[in-house]
Amino acid sequence: MKTTLVTPPTSLPVTLAETKDHLRIESTFTDDDAYIRSLIHVATVQAESITRRKLVTQTWKAFYDDWPKDWKLPYGQLQSVTHVKYTDSDDTVNTDFDEGDEFSVDTDSDPGRIVLKYGETYPGDSLAEQNPIEVQFVCGYGDHVSQTITAATNASPIVVTIVGHGYATGDELLIESVAGNTAANGRWYVTRVGADTFSLNGSSGNAVYTSGGTATKIDVPEPIRHAIKMMVSESYENREDTVIGVSVSTVRCAIFNLLCSFRLFGF
Repeated sequence: MKTTLVTPPTSLPVTLAETKDHLRIESTFTDDDAYIRSLIHVATVQAESITRRKLVTQTWKAFYDDWPKDWKLPYGQLQSVTHVKYTDSDDTVNTDFDEGDEFSVDTDSDPGRIVLKYGETYPGDSLAEQNPIEVQFVCGYGDHVSQTITAATNASPIVVTIVGHGYATGDELLIESVAGNTAANGRWYVTRVGADTFSLNGSSGNAVYTSGGTATKIDVPEPIRHAIKMMVSESYENREDTVIGVSVSTVRCAIFNLLCSFRLFGF
């Protein structure tokens, strides 16, 4: 099976601000920001390699030489299938194998599956020699996109304003960089108040909101996110393969333990 990336993720599973907090770097020190961002990217790739998953929403194509009997799609957390195409031995690309008619998409299972509808069979056409079957699909835990806060009430609970936020009651958010009403910063479960507002469960304001702030919905499981921050920390502190005079630590073992329970097998 061959896979190719169609649409990359628009964000990373951990933010720069929370990574700097993990590294105990003051937010006002920005000299290493670009370097830390690159370490977050590298650590994300490492985490995806170990778990065999794609963490933040992205679109891929997978190619097959024959119709699979148990059609499990790679990378886990399947969100949707865009299309299934196949090329026959006459090099004609066929698009008549459709979701809802010939197959359904199982996004409840992990990894997700393409399942033939009752009574349906795969097309009987002779297939082209190389990678004749193409599936385009969207996968990942979520977008992990930050949105800009425009207000945060000095009340109990704090009510935050983001125009058209799209959050639902029970979502977990990371609030960062709120000035004035700094009690809003942190991780919160939220209750949807309206299309543009939500409250932070259990919060209590400590001052009048003055400016700034972002909210990021946490979709990627926390053990994976913590492992990424640990990998960044290890690389930031030790920038070479070996450190003279320092004994081997158990950091790598701890990182693997955080990730191993999320590993997909069979791919």
